[in-house]
Amino acid sequence: MSRSLPFGAFLLLCSVSPASADVKSVEVRSEVETPIDIRPVVLGEACKFGVVPRIVITKPPVNGALLVQTEVVRIPDSDPVCSGKVLRAAVIYYKSVVGYRGPDSFSYEEMPDSGQSYEVEIDIK
Repeated sequence: MSRSLPFGAFLLLCSVSPASADVKSVEVRSEVETPIDIRPVVLGEACKFGVVPRIVITKPPVNGALLVQTEVVRIPDSDPVCSGKVLRAAVIYYKSVVGYRGPDSFSYEEMPDSGQSYEVEIDIK
Protein backbone atom coordinates (compact mmCIF):
# COMPACT_ATOMS: atom_id res chain seq x y z
CA MET A 1 0.00 0.00 0.00
CA SER A 2 1.51 3.29 -1.08
CA ARG A 3 0.47 6.69 0.20
CA SER A 4 1.54 10.14 -0.79
CA LEU A 5 2.17 12.24 2.29
CA PRO A 6 0.70 15.76 2.08
CA PHE A 7 3.25 18.57 1.77
CA GLY A 8 2.05 20.29 4.96
CA ALA A 9 2.39 17.09 6.98
CA PHE A 10 5.94 16.59 5.66
CA LEU A 11 6.88 20.15 6.64
CA LEU A 12 5.45 19.73 10.13
CA LEU A 13 7.14 16.40 10.73
CA CYS A 14 10.52 17.52 9.42
CA SER A 15 10.48 20.60 11.60
CA VAL A 16 10.00 18.63 14.83
CA SER A 17 12.25 15.60 14.31
CA PRO A 18 13.95 14.77 17.59
CA ALA A 19 17.66 14.72 18.26
CA SER A 20 19.37 11.96 20.21
CA ALA A 21 17.70 11.41 23.61
CA ASP A 22 15.05 14.04 22.88
CA VAL A 23 11.38 13.47 23.49
CA LYS A 24 8.95 14.49 20.79
CA SER A 25 5.38 15.39 21.81
CA VAL A 26 2.52 14.98 19.35
CA GLU A 27 -1.22 15.59 19.64
CA VAL A 28 -3.51 13.30 17.61
CA ARG A 29 -7.22 12.65 17.26
CA SER A 30 -8.61 9.44 18.71
CA GLU A 31 -8.99 6.56 16.22
CA VAL A 32 -7.40 8.54 13.34
CA GLU A 33 -4.28 7.11 11.68
CA THR A 34 -1.80 9.99 11.92
CA PRO A 35 1.75 10.35 10.54
CA ILE A 36 4.01 10.83 13.56
CA ASP A 37 7.51 10.94 12.08
CA ILE A 38 9.33 10.75 8.74
CA ARG A 39 12.83 9.27 8.52
CA PRO A 40 14.45 10.05 5.13
CA VAL A 41 18.15 9.74 4.40
CA VAL A 42 19.72 12.56 2.38
CA LEU A 43 23.45 12.30 1.74
CA GLY A 44 25.15 15.67 1.47
CA GLU A 45 24.51 18.76 -0.59
CA ALA A 46 24.28 16.76 -3.83
CA CYS A 47 20.86 15.57 -2.59
CA LYS A 48 21.70 11.94 -3.13
CA PHE A 49 19.28 9.76 -1.27
CA GLY A 50 20.49 6.87 0.86
CA VAL A 51 18.85 3.64 1.85
CA VAL A 52 15.55 4.08 3.69
CA PRO A 53 16.25 3.19 7.32
CA ARG A 54 14.60 0.21 8.95
CA ILE A 55 12.64 1.32 12.01
CA VAL A 56 12.81 -0.92 15.08
CA ILE A 57 10.17 -0.28 17.75
CA THR A 58 11.96 -0.65 21.10
CA LYS A 59 8.92 0.19 23.27
CA PRO A 60 5.51 -0.17 21.60
CA PRO A 61 2.53 2.01 22.50
CA VAL A 62 0.09 0.61 25.08
CA ASN A 63 -3.07 2.37 23.88
CA GLY A 64 -2.66 2.23 20.12
CA ALA A 65 -0.90 0.70 17.15
CA LEU A 66 1.94 1.73 14.86
CA LEU A 67 2.34 1.28 11.13
CA VAL A 68 5.77 1.84 9.60
CA GLN A 69 6.04 1.90 5.84
CA THR A 70 8.18 3.25 3.05
CA GLU A 71 6.54 6.11 1.15
CA VAL A 72 7.40 8.69 -1.45
CA VAL A 73 7.60 12.16 0.10
CA ARG A 74 8.49 15.60 -1.25
CA ILE A 75 11.14 17.75 0.43
CA PRO A 76 9.61 21.12 1.37
CA ASP A 77 10.42 24.25 -0.63
CA SER A 78 11.87 25.73 2.56
CA ASP A 79 14.79 23.27 2.46
CA PRO A 80 17.85 25.31 1.39
CA VAL A 81 19.51 22.52 -0.60
CA CYS A 82 17.12 19.82 -1.80
CA SER A 83 13.80 21.69 -2.05
CA GLY A 84 11.18 20.06 -4.25
CA LYS A 85 13.03 16.77 -4.59
CA VAL A 86 11.08 13.57 -4.17
CA LEU A 87 12.50 10.74 -2.10
CA ARG A 88 11.57 7.56 -0.30
CA ALA A 89 11.38 7.65 3.48
CA ALA A 90 10.21 5.53 6.39
CA VAL A 91 6.98 7.03 7.74
CA ILE A 92 5.64 6.10 11.19
CA TYR A 93 1.85 6.23 11.70
CA TYR A 94 -0.04 5.94 14.99
CA LYS A 95 -3.71 5.07 15.63
CA SER A 96 -5.28 4.83 19.09
CA VAL A 97 -7.53 2.00 20.18
CA VAL A 98 -11.27 2.59 19.79
CA GLY A 99 -12.62 5.15 22.24
CA TYR A 100 -9.31 5.88 23.98
CA ARG A 101 -8.33 9.44 24.88
CA GLY A 102 -5.32 10.33 27.00
CA PRO A 103 -1.55 9.76 26.95
CA ASP A 104 0.46 7.12 25.12
CA SER A 105 4.09 6.79 24.10
CA PHE A 106 6.53 4.66 22.14
CA SER A 107 10.25 4.49 21.39
CA TYR A 108 12.16 3.45 18.29
CA GLU A 109 15.61 3.27 16.71
CA GLU A 110 16.79 3.44 13.12
CA MET A 111 18.79 0.57 11.65
CA PRO A 112 21.54 0.34 10.66
CA ASP A 113 22.33 1.62 14.12
CA SER A 114 22.48 5.40 14.07
CA GLY A 115 23.25 5.52 17.78
CA GLN A 116 20.03 7.44 18.34
CA SER A 117 16.93 6.38 20.18
CA TYR A 118 13.74 8.35 19.67
CA GLU A 119 10.90 8.65 22.18
CA VAL A 120 7.49 9.95 21.20
CA GLU A 121 4.83 11.06 23.68
CA ILE A 122 1.31 11.18 22.27
CA ASP A 123 -1.69 13.12 23.58
CA ILE A 124 -4.86 11.55 22.15
CA LYS A 125 -7.81 13.96 21.99
